Amino acid sequence: MKRKKVALLLTAMMIAAMTASMVGCGSSEVAPAGSSAGGEALSEAGGEGGPGGPGGMDKTPVEGQIGSWNGGGTDASTIGGNDYDYDAALFVSADGIDEDQSTTDRISGGSYDASAADGITIEDSESGNNGIIVKDAEYTIKNSVFNFLTDADGTDTCDFSGKGTVLAAFGENAKLTVEDTEIHTSGVATMPVFADSGSVVSLHNVTLQSDGGTLYKDYLNTPDQQLMVAPPWILGIMGTARGTNMEGDDTTTNVTDSTTSAGAWAVLSTDAGSNMYLNVYNTSLTLNNKDESVSALQAEGGQISETLDNPYTSNYGSGYGTYAIGNAVETFAGSELNVGTYATIFTGGTATYTDIKAGETYDLKNSAGETTETYEAQEDKNTVINSDTFGFMFHQGENKIAIENGTEVNSEYATFLVKTGASDETMTATVDNSTIKNGGVLIQVMDNDDATTGGMMDADDPANTNGGKMNFKPVHEETAGFTTDAAKAAEQVQTFTFTNGTYDGNIYNASGSDGLDASALNVTLGEGAVLNGAAASTSAIHVTYDGSAALKADGGNAFDNADDAAAYANQYQLTSFGIDEYFNIGHVANMINDNGANAVNMTLDGDAVWNVTGTSVISALTINGDAQVIIPDDVTLTVNGKEYSGTTLKAGDL
Repeated sequence: MKRKKVALLLTAMMIAAMTASMVGCGSSEVAPAGSSAGGEALSEAGGEGGPGGPGGMDKTPVEGQIGSWNGGGTDASTIGGNDYDYDAALFVSADGIDEDQSTTDRISGGSYDASAADGITIEDSESGNNGIIVKDAEYTIKNSVFNFLTDADGTDTCDFSGKGTVLAAFGENAKLTVEDTEIHTSGVATMPVFADSGSVVSLHNVTLQSDGGTLYKDYLNTPDQQLMVAPPWILGIMGTARGTNMEGDDTTTNVTDSTTSAGAWAVLSTDAGSNMYLNVYNTSLTLNNKDESVSALQAEGGQISETLDNPYTSNYGSGYGTYAIGNAVETFAGSELNVGTYATIFTGGTATYTDIKAGETYDLKNSAGETTETYEAQEDKNTVINSDTFGFMFHQGENKIAIENGTEVNSEYATFLVKTGASDETMTATVDNSTIKNGGVLIQVMDNDDATTGGMMDADDPANTNGGKMNFKPVHEETAGFTTDAAKAAEQVQTFTFTNGTYDGNIYNASGSDGLDASALNVTLGEGAVLNGAAASTSAIHVTYDGSAALKADGGNAFDNADDAAAYANQYQLTSFGIDEYFNIGHVANMINDNGANAVNMTLDGDAVWNVTGTSVISALTINGDAQVIIPDDVTLTVNGKEYSGTTLKAGDL
């Protein structure tokens, strides 16, 4: 079989700006110390992981490059993991099928032409191959089967450029529609679907499954997208599989009536772009591989080849359902998210979780407000989120979340995990007419693990064996015991509004407890809202799985006694843990502590009710209308230094 490479050469200027040894994210080769590949570039562009949102290189496309991501290789004529050396079974452009860039003898059955494929099959076990690439053209795929079951180890695949992806669309004039089709992949960074550069990809009644694989031995965990083929460990997740990825400016992905899954890392990811739209209707998103010992995460001798089994992921695989970054707007309507760690990670994005009604039609929009598809619901269906660990995590940028219309959020630990004090993180949340279940904590604000872990290793760090490249420090360390030091207030404020529902769980603000600036937390209970829980300014420490289980059994309550807190910390605190225990990221215990900047401000409007269930210490309390705060005899609420117990507070009582 003759292979026809889509060799996309970079300009001489780009080559001069990058070292000859620096190839793409699908390579074991790395940039030498002092090269242009690391440093400032990591803190300027958007992407998963470390402080400042490290990402790829300059987003300006270069000559011959079909995608928006250009942190890749310097010579498309070489083999060494080049991110633009595509090998497509079918390459379709605005001029039709490009026979010179297609290996069509890999296609069997059915029929295909310049506008559509129907009933075709592509079976491929060779690492790094693509199936169908669509560039600035409209194309429809129906009733087809794609099985790309490979042993890719991350040296010749890249899910930031789409190399090794089954279906990929590039360009603002690209519209790829896939119907009644099954796609199954295995291998590191071997994805079913990739959307980039303003394209529109629509998936209707499709089944996507991405299994992942075993990383090459020399891979070191990194935020650098030129090298990344596994998620940053300081997100508290691990894995090698993403079901889809969406990148570039103004790109849109629509998923309806479908079943999507990935082994571990991410189901439907969004990365390295801006103003992307993800519309998910009547679709399931599931992370598999709850038993991480089924296959090795990394080849023997690698940094994470000895990673321990995640004790939290009892039902689903480690990772997230979706990622919201770069002003992405994501909608989940009548969908189900089954995840091991988070439903969504927010790094500067907006997401809405809502329902669908039978017979109603919904316009699936793009960033310009244009309708890309119209979806008609066939049934009434709420969105349901099931997570073994947390509901949602926010750790960079400006974020918004809306949970509404009967949505259910079931998480075994905190529902909202807000990591602040770095990267100007803020979030605004509205929850209305929804059901929230958790392990005792509704809102946990804490210092950002990205920053407190220390970010990336220095180029001269003796533990850094990756050619001087800036990679994540593989160990988190913190001072023993709960800190009570004063903190400085940041400008950022975290804002929550709950209406029309009964919401259980404690509300804690532990920001500023590890040296970062603290963030104020404003919580409003509006019309029809009932809160059963405590609220307090706190200090936090990372704890073991057994420590988390003990807190959960106790209702997630904060310690209000220094001696009890010290005894607990002595038994359960993790003053140091490494990448092999990545799952401990974000799991904290609280001790009531006002550091002068971690304010919790509560407002009750309408007929809202706050049943105070545990010791609470807040900075401000505002009660309007018929709202009331009910404090039992054995519970104390302290508001700006004044204590209340065994009473009901109403408007005018303060």
